[in-house]
Amino acid sequence: MCGRYVLEFDHDLYVGGRKVGTDIYNFNVAPTTTVPILIDRINPESIDQESGTLDSGSDTSNINRELHAARWGLLPSWAKDASFSSRAFNARSETVFEKPTFRNAAVNGHCAIPVTGYYEWKTQETAAGKKQKSPYFIHRNDGKPIYFAGLYEWWKITKAESENPRSPYTGQEGQWLLSCSIITMDSPDEFAIAELSAEGLDDAPAMQLSQLHDRLPVPLHFDGSENDALTQWLRSGRIAGEMNIPSAGMLTVSARESLHDIMTNAYRQTTQWTMHPVSNAVGNVRNNGPELIEPVEDLLSGMH
Repeated sequence: MCGRYVLEFDHDLYVGGRKVGTDIYNFNVAPTTTVPILIDRINPESIDQESGTLDSGSDTSNINRELHAARWGLLPSWAKDASFSSRAFNARSETVFEKPTFRNAAVNGHCAIPVTGYYEWKTQETAAGKKQKSPYFIHRNDGKPIYFAGLYEWWKITKAESENPRSPYTGQEGQWLLSCSIITMDSPDEFAIAELSAEGLDDAPAMQLSQLHDRLPVPLHFDGSENDALTQWLRSGRIAGEMNIPSAGMLTVSARESLHDIMTNAYRQTTQWTMHPVSNAVGNVRNNGPELIEPVEDLLSGMH
C-alpha cells in the first residue's frame, strides 16, 4: 500500500527525462492531491494516417514524454463524483485487469509516478501489549527520484460536481480532469530475499520492507535508455495519441506481459532503498514540512 508520499523537486530537476520546470515541495502528499505524472505520447506527425498507429518507418524518438498534473486517485469514466478517487489511489496488481475501476486504465492508461520517497506504517506491539502504528520514510539512498508504475484516466466533470459548492471543480462542468493511481504488489517474501542474496545484492532493504508492510508500490527502473522498465511500462498497452487503437485483446496481452516482467525484477530496485522511522505528525495531512522526513529514534523495532 502507498497512501502518503513526498515530492521534493526543484524546478531544474529532471524526472524520467523531463524537466520539472517549477518547484514542487510537498512533504505529505495524500490521496486527492494534484501530483506530477509521466506519460508517453506519439508525435502526431509520426502516425500513419491509414492505420492510425506509429508509422513502421518511425523510430522511438517520435514518441514524446510528457509531464502532467493529475489528481491522485483514479476516476473511471463512470464515476459520479470526484470523491470516488479517495478510494482508488492504489490498484492491486493481482486484480488490476479485472476490477471495473481499473481495467480500462490497465490497458489504455499507463503512467509513471515520480516521488522523492513514501511513507509506510508498521503495526507494532508496545511493552504494554498494545498495538501501535509507527510511520517510516522510504527513499533511495542516493536521493534520486523513485518511479512507481501507475494508471491514468480522464474524467469529465459532471454537472453535479460542478454545482457542488464544496467541490474544487465548481463551475467546471464538461471540463476534463486527469486522475491517476499507483499499482501495488506483494512485499518481498523469504524466497525473493534469498534470490537477491544469491545474486550478491544487498537484501537488507527488502528484508526491512517485508517486515514493514505486506504491500509495496511497483517500482520502475529508470536509466534513460529505451529499454528501462519505465519506458517499457509507458509504451505497453495503448500509447497515448494512437488514433486507430489495436484490438483490445492485443493491448491486454501487451499490458499484462509488461507488468509481469516489471514485477519480476521489481525487488532488485529496492536494493537501492533505505528507510528510517519518522514522527507521528505525518499522520495528520495538515502537517507539511521537511521536518516530517527527519529520522526519529526507533523505540519499538529492531529494523535498524
